[in-house]
Amino acid sequence: MFNFIKFAKKRPKIKKDIKRDEQGNALFEIAIKDKSEVLAPFSLDNKDTINVEFANVLDNTAKSFSKKEKLHLNLRCNNLTDKEKESFLLAIKNFYFNSLLEDERKLKNNALLFWAMIALSFLSLTVLFITNFFSAPWIVVEVFDIIAWVFVWEAVDLLAFQRSLLRYDKQHDQALYKMKITFEN
Repeated sequence: MFNFIKFAKKRPKIKKDIKRDEQGNALFEIAIKDKSEVLAPFSLDNKDTINVEFANVLDNTAKSFSKKEKLHLNLRCNNLTDKEKESFLLAIKNFYFNSLLEDERKLKNNALLFWAMIALSFLSLTVLFITNFFSAPWIVVEVFDIIAWVFVWEAVDLLAFQRSLLRYDKQHDQALYKMKITFEN
């Protein structure tokens, strides 16, 4: 037991060296080799969004920072016009705004499912109580007992485990939506 504790204390911690800007924000830089690959080929309501591959690079990079960290993205690309810079900035904001809307929808759906599971739990526990009260056959009682506890466990799972993951995703997307974006030629 004590050897495990010693091992846990001695193992090397994995840390990332974080560059900081003047305001103390976590700075990460992405070089763009082909600026035509940043924007998605489609736009909705004349609002550009970023390409999925570029979004994956941003997500992967941002996951290495704490969710409480304020981020600063420095995009390096040759020959960017002011119009392209503005287009990239709005496309990134639009992509993460849409992600935030999806995160909100998932959280709302999670809450609705939680309350549905609570209602089904009470209903199935009531049926279990009634079957016990009227001395139903043991197989019927056992089936309702299993059903009741499945609904209880599902409610606990939705609230305790899945909701925390959904909130993490929302905080991650919010950090990327609020990040400072600068450009460098």
